Amino acid sequence: MLSRQSETSRISLFVLDQLLLAAAFAAAVALRYDLIAAGTIPGVAACARMYLVAAPLIAISLWAFGLYRAGQEPVWPRLTASVEPLWGGLATMAVLGLTRVLLYPDQDMRPVRYLFLGTAVLALVLSRLLVSRGGRTIHGDGMGSERLLVFGMSRRVLRLLAALQRGPHAPMHLIGVAADVVPTDLGPRLDLKEALELLNQGSVDQVLVEAETLQHDLLQEILAIADREGISVHITSTMFPATNLVPTWQRVGGVPLLGFVTAELPLGALAVKRCFDMAVASALLLLMALPMLAIALAVRLTSAGGALFVQERVGAHGKVFRMLKFRTMAADAEAGTGPVMAITDDPRCTRLGALLRRTNLDELPQLVNVLLGHMSLVGPRPERPEFIRSFKERIPRYAHKHWVKPGITGWAQIHGLRGADTSLTERIDHDLFYIEHWSLALDVRILIRTVFYGYLNAA
Repeated sequence: MLSRQSETSRISLFVLDQLLLAAAFAAAVALRYDLIAAGTIPGVAACARMYLVAAPLIAISLWAFGLYRAGQEPVWPRLTASVEPLWGGLATMAVLGLTRVLLYPDQDMRPVRYLFLGTAVLALVLSRLLVSRGGRTIHGDGMGSERLLVFGMSRRVLRLLAALQRGPHAPMHLIGVAADVVPTDLGPRLDLKEALELLNQGSVDQVLVEAETLQHDLLQEILAIADREGISVHITSTMFPATNLVPTWQRVGGVPLLGFVTAELPLGALAVKRCFDMAVASALLLLMALPMLAIALAVRLTSAGGALFVQERVGAHGKVFRMLKFRTMAADAEAGTGPVMAITDDPRCTRLGALLRRTNLDELPQLVNVLLGHMSLVGPRPERPEFIRSFKERIPRYAHKHWVKPGITGWAQIHGLRGADTSLTERIDHDLFYIEHWSLALDVRILIRTVFYGYLNAA
């Protein structure tokens, strides 16, 4: 229901965006020549060369900022049509600025870039709105959409059908629902005999089965007919618990095999995230070198012990690494208690340590962990090995957070879920939401909010 046409739709949308961006760049150059007479004007050939260099980078930036995610609810559902193209437009401007510095250091391309910013963002937003509106118009009466037949009815099926109508999925024309009770505004109600006859005639493209309301023998019959007619069948899962594992289907040695595998970020996403981490962490270390030196001296002068605190934490794939922090407690804080989770307003903190924690400045040495590849700028916060086993036993899907690198900050932290006195279950829910909806734009958003969160805590 989602895979084949969703992939085609994403490719089509990507091609449409590239065509629109090329047209927007041409329009920007034309406006620059026709409307601005003063100043040095670069030649058309120079602009063309610039775009040929920038175009692949623009495509990567649009993809990295999440404009082509498939099978997921958007991070900002009501603003997706306008916000994400804006992020993409800003990323495009950054790319063009970089190409200008690298290729044309003596030429002023700012007017073209500014004009392209307006035309590109306008083109991207309009394309999303037109595609969305056009899809509803064309497929509203079933033209060009796949014929969907539903067996069984429940609230879960209603939610799924609603999501198919508003989401980035293949357009569906509901031809009937085989159930005892069907909402009047949903579609025609069919008895079981009529539904099976449609299926036998091959008059259906997709079948949705609510397994909870269907008998096993009937489900086997539907699958047998669908196999004979070459019709796709999708079954709501009742035999598996809620999971973030991704189901896969393959044949090994002729044996059909249903698997559930870890939903890690794709290789391309990991590469983009790593490059972003390296660039930002390096810049922050250079920018914060003197403040970090001052903090280290202050820690040494105000309490006994070293300036840095090194502690083992669990990272991606369960690997243990040594995480760096500025020391905020007495050097022997756990001598009598053993490992204890930190809490808000922890009485073991020094006066300077309490301030460092409120402002998150104690986390700055973890930029080194980012450069070493142990951590990312954004991700689930890592925990100590001593606590992991009990967390796995108490919190469903806790270990799923280890599918990505831990972060200095994260989606949970900017929502106030920080420290042992907050709900660990809520923190895990936020961590999994982040993994499922990752984009470079989301990382930037979290980093910006982290700065304001630290400032407000310090106020």
